[in-house]
Amino acid sequence: MGSDTVENTALRLRSVLEILAAEDPSATGKVSRAKVLGTVLERVPLAGREAETLASGTTRGERALVNATTKLVKAGWILKEARSGWSITPAGRQALKDFPEPAHLSAALNGKPVPEAESPAEEVVEEALRDAVAVPAAPAEQHGAHPETDIPEPSFPQPASVALAGDFGAALGTEDWDPAGAQFAFDRHDELWKLTVDLSEGTYRYKVALNGSWDENYGFDAHRDGGNIEIRHAGGPLTFLYDHATHHVVTKPEVNA
Repeated sequence: MGSDTVENTALRLRSVLEILAAEDPSATGKVSRAKVLGTVLERVPLAGREAETLASGTTRGERALVNATTKLVKAGWILKEARSGWSITPAGRQALKDFPEPAHLSAALNGKPVPEAESPAEEVVEEALRDAVAVPAAPAEQHGAHPETDIPEPSFPQPASVALAGDFGAALGTEDWDPAGAQFAFDRHDELWKLTVDLSEGTYRYKVALNGSWDENYGFDAHRDGGNIEIRHAGGPLTFLYDHATHHVVTKPEVNA
């Protein structure tokens, strides 16, 4: 991982805390995930490889940031409430005071020794952030099955299952809107859930449902419990890709997916 990406992600993690800390602590509403991520990327724009678009349609830098924010949750510094939004905890506010340098905050976040403020070593910063932001590189447009050797564990917690639920159940051999219907397969190389189906020409509506129920589902614009996603298909094989880091679903008309 390049040092620029490491340093930028350190800055973005601190920005997440700063944005949430700026909210009125007495307010009942939380800050939406989209607002937090959007503001962070305005403060520290994507650069170089970070701006590359992955197969899921999101950028490499945005996905790394979403993965990294799980460390803030595990540390008890922020809360992510899917329907209400994000908020900072008292421990998170204290972390901003205790670790004013992004590199020091990241080192503490990952249980590493905090470097001296006068001369933080780049090696320490890189080691501290590697687990938080690593996104395995995958060959471009490679969507097939892969050998199961030397495959790393997912860098982001994944659901037990992902299903395509929509108004085309009969075409897939399931019931319409079945949350345990057509199952995606997880590709650990590029950390995407994938499903290829053959559909006739028509307009279809769908969502993705996780873990065999409607308790957690994602629809239009990656919103939890959001509106149906609608697509006009010319007919033939269609590949669905679901990215659990961003909750986006994209489609590709590829036969060899």
